[in-house]
Amino acid sequence: MPWTPRTAVHRDPDQWRRRGLTPPAELEALVHARVGWLPVAEPSYADFFIDPTARLPGE
Repeated sequence: MPWTPRTAVHRDPDQWRRRGLTPPAELEALVHARVGWLPVAEPSYADFFIDPTARLPGE
């Protein structure tokens, strides 16, 4: 589910970085790059540790 910013400060990526955080749009892109190929709607914590070059169970 995409995150909806409430204020202008929340929409500014520099404000996130200034506080040592990753802006939501960049974080979503990182997650998609890592687990976007998985056939699941909501990845779990364990999905981040799957080898993307390994075969999925049932293949």
